[in-house]
Amino acid sequence: MTGDGGVGEFIPQKEIVYNGLLPYCDRLDREAVELLAEIKANLSRAVLLRELWPGVAFWSRKLFSFLKLYGRRFSKEDHILFINLLYELVTLPNLEPHMMCSYARLLIQLLKKKELLSRDDLQLPWRPLYELYERIIYSKTEHLGLVWFPNSVDHILKALIKSCRLYFPAPSTREMLDEWRPLLCVFDVAMQKGISNMELFLPTIMPPEEHSQGFQLWFDELMNLWMSVQNQPSWEGHLVNLFARLANDNIGYVDWTPYIPTIFTRILRSLNLPVGVNQMVAPRYLINSYDVGYLVLWITALLGGPGNPAQKELTCLFSSIACFYHPSNHGRWQSRLMRLLQRLPASVVRRVHRERHAGPSWITVVPECQRLTDADLQAFTRSLTGAALLAMFSKTGSTDAAYALQNLALLTPELVIPPVLEKTYAAMATLTEPHTLTATLSCMIGMARSLVSPDDRYPEGRAHVLPLLMGSLPGVDPNDFSKCMITFQFITTFTTLVPLVDCSSAPSLQTDLTEVNPSQVLSICASDYRRQKTKKTTTIWTSKIGDD
Repeated sequence: MTGDGGVGEFIPQKEIVYNGLLPYCDRLDREAVELLAEIKANLSRAVLLRELWPGVAFWSRKLFSFLKLYGRRFSKEDHILFINLLYELVTLPNLEPHMMCSYARLLIQLLKKKELLSRDDLQLPWRPLYELYERIIYSKTEHLGLVWFPNSVDHILKALIKSCRLYFPAPSTREMLDEWRPLLCVFDVAMQKGISNMELFLPTIMPPEEHSQGFQLWFDELMNLWMSVQNQPSWEGHLVNLFARLANDNIGYVDWTPYIPTIFTRILRSLNLPVGVNQMVAPRYLINSYDVGYLVLWITALLGGPGNPAQKELTCLFSSIACFYHPSNHGRWQSRLMRLLQRLPASVVRRVHRERHAGPSWITVVPECQRLTDADLQAFTRSLTGAALLAMFSKTGSTDAAYALQNLALLTPELVIPPVLEKTYAAMATLTEPHTLTATLSCMIGMARSLVSPDDRYPEGRAHVLPLLMGSLPGVDPNDFSKCMITFQFITTFTTLVPLVDCSSAPSLQTDLTEVNPSQVLSICASDYRRQKTKKTTTIWTSKIGDD
């Protein structure tokens, strides 16, 4: 297919691949081209005529529908033009709030896939967006009833800034610091505004040659400020969020080694765990806790590197808080600890995918010396396994522990699966503790894929499928609904991952079959295997099938 005007080959930014499976997919190309041409013509005409309502609003909604139906099925040039046009519309002065929110939602969708446009392709000025933010968030007339903003305007505007800050020009960081550095006074309430603006606007994704114009201008100053303040002020959470984002976006380019002990000490303090005889926590410490999502991001970015110093601190951290995961301990700290346990392995899985399996992108890759090795992943798993095994039987449920064990099993199945299997077999043999069986089956469901995976990281796992399925049959108990449903989910999961093939004739054709010997039976039942379309399934074969 040719592009606009028939010059060159049309390369879409990112299509919806599932559209090619529709029965009328041959007509979609023509319909998409016609609709896009109509949107471009009428949207530009409405802008030239200054017809914001209904012209621009109507055709911007048409563009939003186009993105939902066809994805980003336009050229890079059109993509950049759409973004520049919507950015100008969003930052128009005195624009009605509901129209601004509508344009902002569309602009967020256009900027969502950051790998499609690099900083060389697109540059957006930061000051018009900052002026819009000041005009709306710190409005002097809203509380008087002279202007009305939708309830979601705060959330939408912050999401827009987060999408746009990637494309702020390199000199923007110095301009922002000149704007907000006068507000940094620890004895003034303006400190909160200055730090929150820095967290929201400062760009952190830059090529290494621009680091001198980026975070290197403010890192030492803000880090020394954070190290000096010990009374957990209200703005400290914003500073932690900024550091976490910086660490995640620049793994290997920021030296955190001198600050790692202090970082983990502050993290431990922010968990608000009761210590001492009275077990009391000051009210302000309950309010000024760090965001667990950013803490997880920060910890994940610190791992790896020569010596892996952060892993030693992480091991000490979980060793000190492991007793709080015990089922007998329950309190206000429980939810934060469970969120930390759930999100940390998932964040490490995302980092491993980013380092080993992500496609090529203009974003700076993690240096080879800072990437997580298999030894690093094993040390990480050992530090969390104890807490996860205790959290399986938590009073809040086993869901968070199941998520954590699932992600740990993806990283190092040989370390995680055996202790869970041991607890599962023990629970299946005990009829007087149904809650134990429910918790262990829930965790085994999450680890099912790693258990039957065809790779060689834990080959013994495939031999456990039949004993597990047979042992779970007593769980089909209509008198205990929760146990019955989790048992059915357990059986469904494994029978979905493992194809069931009739191979009763295999023992008569092959005499050297072992308890688990899928390779030899594979050659016997090749015709049955051709019906299996996936390569990531495993078949469990035993000679007992032929004997029956």
